[in-house]
Amino acid sequence: MSRAEIALGVIGVGTIGSSWLDQFAGQLSLASHAQVTAIFRSSCWLDAPRGVNLDSWREQLANSAEAGSAADVQTWLQRCREREQQPVLIDLTASKQVSRSYPGWVAAGAHVICANKYAGSSDLSWYRDFRRVLDQYQRHWLYNTTVGAGLPILSALQERCLCGDKVLRIEGNLSGSLSWIFQQFRAGEKLSDWLAKAQEEGLTEPDPRLDLGGMDVARKLVILAREVGWPLQLKDLSIHNLVPPELRECTTQEFVGQGEAFDKSFESWRQHECPEAKQWVYLGYICQDDDGHYHGGTELVPIESTSVYANLPGGNANFTVRTQQYDANPLVIQGPGAGPEVTAAGVHSDVLQLIARLKKH
Repeated sequence: MSRAEIALGVIGVGTIGSSWLDQFAGQLSLASHAQVTAIFRSSCWLDAPRGVNLDSWREQLANSAEAGSAADVQTWLQRCREREQQPVLIDLTASKQVSRSYPGWVAAGAHVICANKYAGSSDLSWYRDFRRVLDQYQRHWLYNTTVGAGLPILSALQERCLCGDKVLRIEGNLSGSLSWIFQQFRAGEKLSDWLAKAQEEGLTEPDPRLDLGGMDVARKLVILAREVGWPLQLKDLSIHNLVPPELRECTTQEFVGQGEAFDKSFESWRQHECPEAKQWVYLGYICQDDDGHYHGGTELVPIESTSVYANLPGGNANFTVRTQQYDANPLVIQGPGAGPEVTAAGVHSDVLQLIARLKKH
């Protein structure tokens, strides 16, 4: 591999994809033998065998793209084989459909890097089948940005497991976007106003209900559980959904326009559950009890000003990991847990790590 070219194909050029292409992809040195040679969008894709000009990738995509979509990845993979290039696909979408293509990509010779949470939190049978495909074809899958953006939570858990430590409980405000919102929001204000500001900052998922509904946190919990060998699935978790039932089935645009109904529902819950509370944190947790059973869930809980969650910088995620070796004094990992720049930086770390692995063979 040290003499071969590594061809990078980027799927999705939203906030994270654009940030990586603009700020980090150009840092790949000639010595790495890696370059971006393809960009895929939902309606077109760009194939540049000699490398995409990163100073004008938007213009190239607009003027030279082939009609098609991310489904044309297999065509690109075939071209990579013909060019004797090693393909690496970087999925920066939030699409379940795209994630379901991973096994086919791996079988066609690709390594996969993703910020997409669907594969890691999918049905356990699908997840195990995909792991078998990776082993069969001896391909790499890096997904460190699926939990905590650029924070090293997954690598910390891997290290704990490798050294024989036993994880007992993981807890934290795993959503950088909900952390940012509830660090700002106080009783008497409109929650929809802070949600809109979080969207403007690029802190939420494209559909903010994935954050508010607890599903984004729940998927992260499943990914964390599987990292330490726990067979948890989404259906095993108790999830606190902040989106009222009447707003769960409408389109994203319709939901955004229903701020008043959203605020009314939240205020009704607040008055019923914790009328005296001034500040909240949205927590997620997974644990193993003394009987060996696994539990997990998400919940919006009131906190006092003395809480460890009360004075975090806006948008920071906080992970508390209790293990046999870190029980009375748990391991804490804290830092920015959302935002396109920190996520793109985490993606770039995965890219560099994969290139280093490939160059060893």
